[in-house]
Amino acid sequence: SNRVSSEAAQLLKGEKKKKAAIAERKIAASKGKWKAESNALREAMKASRGVAKAQKNGTALPPPVASAPDPSLVQCPHCSRRFNEKAAERHIPKCADIKAKPTRLKRGAHRGIGSTDGKKASNPPPVSRRVPRKR
Repeated sequence: SNRVSSEAAQLLKGEKKKKAAIAERKIAASKGKWKAESNALREAMKASRGVAKAQKNGTALPPPVASAPDPSLVQCPHCSRRFNEKAAERHIPKCADIKAKPTRLKRGAHRGIGSTDGKKASNPPPVSRRVPRKR
């Protein structure tokens, strides 16, 4: 009984350490996320000031600054759009089907049942729409 209680105590200590490590990682991740969002906001404000200054002075506008993609989003391999986890699970299979469809159907490409080499049984001559000239 003493051995069992000491093993249980060790397991509890291990679980507490794991929970503490997970909580520590979450705090570090939230600080990193906050820092990234703060830097993105600062860059946007700086770009806005540059645009306002250029408009006031009548000079050419500075090129737009591309924002960094959010690392928490999943990118679709088919259309390159970004989604959260749940939306990506729904979107990616549908997008794979959509991208696999042919872009355009060609006339006469479908050969029905009983057709021979893709041609109709009786092919009438083309109708001429030209009006004869009077001389």
